[in-house]
Amino acid sequence: MERAFDLAPGQQLPPLAGLGGFTEFVLEATYFDTRHFALTRARHVLRRRVGGDDEGWHVKLPGTDIEHRVEHHAPLGSPRPPAALRALVEEPLAGQALLPVARLRTVRRQAELRGSSGELRALVCVDDVAASTGANVQSWREAEIELAGGDPSLLEELTGELAAAGIHPAAQQAKIGRTLGAAIRLDDRRRTEPAVAGDVVLDYLSRQLGTLQALEHGVLADHPDAVHSSRVATRRMRSALATFEPLFARKRVRALRAELAWHAAELGAPRDAEVLRDGLLGALDSIGVAAEAEQRRTIRERLGQAHAEAHAELAATMATARYDAVQESLADWLVDPGPTAAGGAPAQPMLRGLLDRARGRAAVGYGAALGDPESLAAWHEVRKAAKAVRYCAEAVSPAFGDRAHAHADAWEAVTDAFGELQDSVVAREAFADEAGDPVIDALLAFQIGRGRTELARGRAALEAALAAGL
Repeated sequence: MERAFDLAPGQQLPPLAGLGGFTEFVLEATYFDTRHFALTRARHVLRRRVGGDDEGWHVKLPGTDIEHRVEHHAPLGSPRPPAALRALVEEPLAGQALLPVARLRTVRRQAELRGSSGELRALVCVDDVAASTGANVQSWREAEIELAGGDPSLLEELTGELAAAGIHPAAQQAKIGRTLGAAIRLDDRRRTEPAVAGDVVLDYLSRQLGTLQALEHGVLADHPDAVHSSRVATRRMRSALATFEPLFARKRVRALRAELAWHAAELGAPRDAEVLRDGLLGALDSIGVAAEAEQRRTIRERLGQAHAEAHAELAATMATARYDAVQESLADWLVDPGPTAAGGAPAQPMLRGLLDRARGRAAVGYGAALGDPESLAAWHEVRKAAKAVRYCAEAVSPAFGDRAHAHADAWEAVTDAFGELQDSVVAREAFADEAGDPVIDALLAFQIGRGRTELARGRAALEAALAAGL
């Protein structure tokens, strides 16, 4: 239980009975929240603080009233919130990314207030605070009294003594609330106005980064579906950054795309081994190969080993400074993306134009593939272009509603079919050198037939998606 008090620059506290000498130290804190400050609005605090006796990660949750908080701590450790603390704020977080929304540097003078028997009753602090949110910097001086064994009546008694000296409780009790007050009011105002293109896209990208952050522990532990979902979120981010590049400063966007491509490749290797294993075993079922067949054991062992080795490599890369830098760069960029004039334009016309451009690239790719329909590489390029349209339609859905959702569904049908085609190609390549074995020959023939079926399905889906407008 604590209470903050406003102090004028240079103002000191009056003498308080039982107050010892002050010790001075510096606190450097980074506060994390969503793009729209969901944690602060819900009176949740998540910060990483260096300095003081309790440096580390801190979560503060609402107590019974504005002055009561439930605090949880963890060591400094990772540059990102520990999974156990992140779980405490998941409800207001609602899938959005945690971003470094504010940095506070506090020069703190702290003293212990003890009772007549020497027992610790409260900590009394005088803080000179410099808070920055992007380019905005503000500073103030405040006092803080935190109970440390004393009865709540002590807080009222001390408040009265300070009031007699002209020192009163601060209107904004939390430092982060005071820091973000203007930004929250601006955010409230912007959300009552027509949406701009950049904000729609940034909200989409925030959800994808939120997925990466939330699944990080699961990816490292190889939990079911964690690698797959993280890979999809990474692909969505890369695709959206490419499609919506005109809305933001180009240089930073391209640097982010390059680093996401690196992480996507690391995520892809263990996932590809899983997909290939499951697809081949399913194909053996389809062609009636016995459960005890040697080929099943070979597939399980070979691809199980490939998955294990690829996952170990993935985990190793996620322990590097490069991976930390990717995560930090994405979060910092979402806080300050450097929007262009196009990014500040009304959402619907600008986003429709970018979606139409993505559709146009898919149509051009389709025409090229029709010119050489036996080229599986050409159909793979069509698949990639279709994914860009699908993810673009997903991203713009807040601006267009059900029409965009339906459009995304149409393009998902395209990408699903061409994805199955690509999987059949990979399966054929994996065992092409073992042709001559009757089971392998049957497996290869099955994959050829599967590929033809999926190509036909993909072409039909693509023509339907191209014919359907937003």
